[in-house]
Amino acid sequence: MRHIVEDLIRVEGVIGSLLVGRDGLVIASTLIEDEDAEVLGAMSAAVFGEIDKATKRIGIGTLVDAIIDAKDGSILLLEARDVILAVVTQRMVNLGLVKIEMRRAAKNISKAVPI
Repeated sequence: MRHIVEDLIRVEGVIGSLLVGRDGLVIASTLIEDEDAEVLGAMSAAVFGEIDKATKRIGIGTLVDAIIDAKDGSILLLEARDVILAVVTQRMVNLGLVKIEMRRAAKNISKAVPI
């Protein structure tokens, strides 16, 4: 799994990436500080879960992905076979390219995780 998150940081403008379980535990991370990975992992699982509940409740279905914009960058979230892929980017990044690479990573995760 580590090589999957490492491939994502090769995209220009991507600062870090991680895989996190729905319980918030980090599976793999490219973030330098373990504490940052743990905080982002817990936040990603909580936010993804709550938005997913809301999208189902209002009738638009299961959450596919989410983008959290901040002043100096973004956090992109994508579900990949019962894990959440989170990517942290700089402000000036091609979000479309990042999303394409995240979907490619999700396919690789699906191949790597047994049913």
